[in-house]
Amino acid sequence: MEAKIREGQAPAVVVALEPGEKLVSESGAMMFISGDVQMDVEMPGGLMGGLKRKVLAGESLFLTTYTARGSAAVGITGPFPGSIREHQLDGEIICEKHAYLGHVGDVAIESAMAMKLGMGIAGGGEGFFLQRLKGQGTVWLHGGGDFLDFDLADGQTLVVDTGCMVMVEPTVKYEVKVQSGLKKSLFGGEGIFLVHMTGPGHVTLQTLPFSRTAHRVLEAASGGSDERGVGGLLGNILGE
Repeated sequence: MEAKIREGQAPAVVVALEPGEKLVSESGAMMFISGDVQMDVEMPGGLMGGLKRKVLAGESLFLTTYTARGSAAVGITGPFPGSIREHQLDGEIICEKHAYLGHVGDVAIESAMAMKLGMGIAGGGEGFFLQRLKGQGTVWLHGGGDFLDFDLADGQTLVVDTGCMVMVEPTVKYEVKVQSGLKKSLFGGEGIFLVHMTGPGHVTLQTLPFSRTAHRVLEAASGGSDERGVGGLLGNILGE
């Protein structure tokens, strides 16, 4: 297997497969197929696993598989502009619900309940539902905007908007905490809940979560809102 990420504002991964090799991707990620490829769908983890992906993470029940019967190539891409990264998986990583794009190798995909405070229910932003990727293989992750990486030392902390997380190593502890101060929670633009991460371990963030773009589009479509007027007035009422 050989893969190349075609960079750009809306990048794609082109995966060249040898006979018998298999690529698995998120449903709806395919851009093109070239050569003799058998295309099928599978439900990782069986019915219960598929239902967990659908109900908890909002993903499709199924993943799409592409098995090369001769030399072939498959192109896959994310559902919105951003970046794609190749990750060599040997063990386990935890991803934000929309981050997984596809993989080659022995990789299990599971829904992961977020730690503390029912993060997926109360987290805001993208909704802090997570997926756990376990095994060995090549994984492609997708994020909005660009990627930003941190290698946290033991005990080092990082406070993150729930929508900005892409991936963390399992050694990183993470929990949601409520912002202190009513004004910051309501008018700071970052939501009521933020993720507090503590090292050691690697963290990957995305600079432009799709939820932010969608929010601005909906706001513009509805005629916009005068945040300075409303927020400023209420801010004055609440006091500095």
